[in-house]
Amino acid sequence: MPSRTLPEAFAESRRAFIEAGGNTTQSLGMGRIIGQIYALLYLSPRPICLDEIVDELGVSKASVSTAVRQLAGWGAVKRVWVKGDRRDFYEAETDFGAIMRNGVLDVIRKKLSTAGTQLAKIEESLKAAQASHNGEANEELALLAARLKRAKKFHDKLNSVLGSSLLEHLL
Repeated sequence: MPSRTLPEAFAESRRAFIEAGGNTTQSLGMGRIIGQIYALLYLSPRPICLDEIVDELGVSKASVSTAVRQLAGWGAVKRVWVKGDRRDFYEAETDFGAIMRNGVLDVIRKKLSTAGTQLAKIEESLKAAQASHNGEANEELALLAARLKRAKKFHDKLNSVLGSSLLEHLL
């Protein structure tokens, strides 16, 4: 969607929104281009093809293709058919609850599971260190054990919230 067809005031706000989308996903560890593409598609009144996304964002087609596949996997964008054109076009899913239910929560749950595995490994390692220490590191090991206990408690709470039927109902 060429921005030159939009009133300049809106075009400027649109560019800022697209940048904000990129900043948001980048801060969440998902990559800047993912948020930029989603924001671009969200503000588009019509489906956009990969080439247009590349032109609009000034990034490589490979990056756009990879990010669009990831967004599609989360249910955040969907491929649509445009009569008379063989290219792939995409549009944004505008139901944020659906995106959260069908994609983002799964990603977060997987990352939380990985974190839980790492917590279990470090707990085993700490227990082994406590069993075999020579008395010099009592305070340090006790501090680490307390921190680990807090991390596990937080992990368990977060896991409980993300797995709750109330969250599913709200989304």
